[in-house]
Amino acid sequence: MTREAARSGFETFLGDAVAATREEFSVERALRGTGLGPGGAVVDRLRSNADALERRVVEPELAAYREDALRQFDAVLDYAAGDEPIAAYADDLVAHDGFRDALADGVPDRTAAAVEDAIVARGRRLGDAVTPIVERPEDAFWPAATAAFDRDEAVDLVENAFPFTGVLREFPEAFAFAVRIDPGSVLGGPFAGALPAASIDYTDEAKRAMRRAERRVIEQSKREVAARFDGD
Repeated sequence: MTREAARSGFETFLGDAVAATREEFSVERALRGTGLGPGGAVVDRLRSNADALERRVVEPELAAYREDALRQFDAVLDYAAGDEPIAAYADDLVAHDGFRDALADGVPDRTAAAVEDAIVARGRRLGDAVTPIVERPEDAFWPAATAAFDRDEAVDLVENAFPFTGVLREFPEAFAFAVRIDPGSVLGGPFAGALPAASIDYTDEAKRAMRRAERRVIEQSKREVAARFDGD
């Protein structure tokens, strides 16, 4: 039994999804919803220095999400490889979920609880889906996947188990993605420190970018499934 094959496959999917999200994310669109006004000095400077904003804000946010998702998947693998019910891993699944951390202020307790239930349910589905791979002796994902699944089962894995934005679709109003910007640290230059700090709410753009990225990576993964299975 090995966990390495399942983890390597998930890590590839996740890495592709993070890269695609960065490509899809538009600083220009994110700044439209700041509420700071289209002619505000901070917005104008950030808009004209989109690369700096991506390096200092967008990339670290995505890197943090990736690390959380990998730690969460380790809990999924613990469930897949063990005999305990998913409830035994619920705390770890929720603790390492980036969407749980992004719950908007003022979200009702019942909604927060429903989001946590959805996170745990997704962990169970994912764990059940990768169990046949975990039970294989191969250490690499595709050799294990092609031995564990037929073509339709592999497509189902990438369409229904690996995707990560289901909770956004199920609870579209429950989340807020925002960051506090210190223009001096992001923009640099002799006058940036004189600009006021600003809170950037990029909720709509984050949702849009993640959903588009997920669709791209699913289609890419399905093409890889076809190549792996139809090439045999």
